[in-house]
Amino acid sequence: MALNFDGDGNAKRLHADEEGNQGDRISEMVDDLKLKILTHLPLKDAIRMVVLSKEWSRVWKLRLNQDVGGAHIHHDLVPRIYPSSEQLLELLQRRRGRRLQSFSLVVKTSELHVELRNTSARNRITFHFPMRSRNLARLSLRGINLSQRHYMSPQNISKLEVIRLYEVGIVDKVLLKMVPLYAALRTLDLCYCHGLSDLRRVFHGRNLRTLTVDECAGVRELNVQPVLKPVCSIRSFRYSGSFIWPFYLPRAAAFTDLYICYNVAIPVDVSGQWFDNTLFNTSELTVLTICSNVLQAVSSLTDAGVHAGLAKVANFQKLKELQLIMFEMKALNLAGIYAFLKNCQCPTLESLFVQLPTEKSYMPVVDANNGVIEEPPEDVLENLKVVKIMNFSCDLIAVQLVLFFLRKANSLRELLLVAPNINQLNVSDIPDIQQADRLLLNEALANGKLVLKPDNTTPCPLHSEVFAEL
Repeated sequence: MALNFDGDGNAKRLHADEEGNQGDRISEMVDDLKLKILTHLPLKDAIRMVVLSKEWSRVWKLRLNQDVGGAHIHHDLVPRIYPSSEQLLELLQRRRGRRLQSFSLVVKTSELHVELRNTSARNRITFHFPMRSRNLARLSLRGINLSQRHYMSPQNISKLEVIRLYEVGIVDKVLLKMVPLYAALRTLDLCYCHGLSDLRRVFHGRNLRTLTVDECAGVRELNVQPVLKPVCSIRSFRYSGSFIWPFYLPRAAAFTDLYICYNVAIPVDVSGQWFDNTLFNTSELTVLTICSNVLQAVSSLTDAGVHAGLAKVANFQKLKELQLIMFEMKALNLAGIYAFLKNCQCPTLESLFVQLPTEKSYMPVVDANNGVIEEPPEDVLENLKVVKIMNFSCDLIAVQLVLFFLRKANSLRELLLVAPNINQLNVSDIPDIQQADRLLLNEALANGKLVLKPDNTTPCPLHSEVFAEL
């Protein structure tokens, strides 16, 4: 209550109601603050405060009353019908900061994306599979932990076809229950997930067609032995991360596309065994993406004269597209590209994508023995029609790769060089190449076979968006 005085010294009550309302609001704010303190304390400390203080006990009772009166919110969310996503946010904001104890959302749509952006809340919030979402076909989770109580039955989510998990905490036992449970599941993406270590049984999902494992640090081995189950329905497998050993893909699989990219080198002593257990069945393979570490393994087998291992992976009779991801581009790496094309026959190869590193490398074009690198014969690229080189620069190694394709790919229609600032290629500025090579580059530029592109647009490799969908 505020008092004011007139000229005669008489007290007047001014704005008593307004001041009273303001006092109530301040009191409510203090209570809300105390509630937040209580709910963030460990349970035993909160109980101790409530027992020892009447004021804190009153606030705790107020919390219980709020729980009964609306701390639990339930809404059915139907596409294009109230409440919309904007209206739903407005409903939550009307709570004026009061703590929400639980939130139930029934999804009557075929797609659901849940993303937790508050990293500090990850250990306090878990995602439970919606119990009545029978029409759900695509589920995407990001930055949240998955509940270990996997209570769903097949009839509850009978149409779930795609599950994408990005930065999700999930343990092996939940994943191994989840995959075989959903008969309609076709695609499973595991990207930067933590808590996983064993993926063997995932390969034996009844109808699983596409499996992606990207930078899941807890996975230490991939040992899919045929004794577990002879049938594997997966046709597309994509792996990116550390080199793990053993790395055995299922023998019964008939892969049509593979993406295998290691961020560390393959140990030389297991190169032959790795090929035997990874690229053993290439008869149906149409698309392959590998990194420079795999190419180095090919070179090591060639240098050691180990032809038995290469013979097992030399049959790429149906391969249409090859993508090479180069982490560095030195003479050794150029030799690796040549060794793969020479020893792993790809008679139907039509499209080749080479992603060069962003750092330039000015190394002489010689191999480890200081000899000039021998190019593969012409017949290994007899059907190659399109080559695209990303992050191109005019250093000698990259130019030698371009010249190789211009000389040896007789059916080549277009060779695309992509770089952010490449508007022209001044052949006369390229050092250390022969005059015949300069003429070849100028001729290819003049007739349109060699094309300069400032941006990385079409054509794009099949695996260009594998790890960018979430």
